[in-house]
Amino acid sequence: MQIIKTNNSKYHKEISELYIEAFSTGLSQQHIDINKLNVYLEDIFKEGFTVLSIENVKVTGAILCCPLKMDSDLPDEINKNFKVEKCVYVTEMMVTTSARGMGIGTKLLNEFFQTVDKVKYTDAFIRVWDENVGAISLYQKVGFKQITSIEQIKKKADGNGTFVMKKIYLHKKLV
Repeated sequence: MQIIKTNNSKYHKEISELYIEAFSTGLSQQHIDINKLNVYLEDIFKEGFTVLSIENVKVTGAILCCPLKMDSDLPDEINKNFKVEKCVYVTEMMVTTSARGMGIGTKLLNEFFQTVDKVKYTDAFIRVWDENVGAISLYQKVGFKQITSIEQIKKKADGNGTFVMKKIYLHKKLV
């Protein structure tokens, strides 16, 4: 397995497929608008970077990162208490279903912490669904602490109706 940091859109298709797998199935399944997803990923490639786990030329895990100012849902509590321009945001962390439980998430986070520009960024944030206990545990294990939360309205996977997800923001000092 290889862990790499890149801002190259070479892996756009694989990351898109991983995103769809991670968020349109399972407990958190929701409708994914492919056009919006493609624009979102292009913004990440332009403004941020990715950390990827690759095995046999297949992307098995990914962290998508960008400046925190790109988070359109950013709570006032964070805006008031942090220098947002000095914060990096882990927008997504995904591991393919078949590779979960193999330590890929920890390896991705370790690479993120080792390679993030600590001159440009002094703080890191990540947002996670409050029912994703495994992810919350992992993030806390590597030093993230809960700061605040928001509620988001999501469209159901079948496109009919909506549901509310409570998302927790976690923070870690980088320096």
